Amino acid sequence: MILMKNLKLYEDFQRKYFTDSQITYYEKAWNYLHEKYRNNPFFSSLWNQLKTKKSLSNKQWIELEFLLKNGKSRYEAGVLPPNY
Repeated sequence: MILMKNLKLYEDFQRKYFTDSQITYYEKAWNYLHEKYRNNPFFSSLWNQLKTKKSLSNKQWIELEFLLKNGKSRYEAGVLPPNY
């Protein structure tokens, strides 16, 4: 039983939670993105998860945050190699 409780705490630590005001702020950036990103299945699923569940894993947030701040994916920016 203690192990399950610790596992839950670890999973929560690996997630980023968002307030309504943060979501509103990022929604403005999302709306200004190029259409190819808003229609991209990967990024649109991340965005929908952020809006509905108000949380993302840290890795998901890294990808979405880079897109929102830079207007392109980490692959297009050359931060990650294409076969990552």
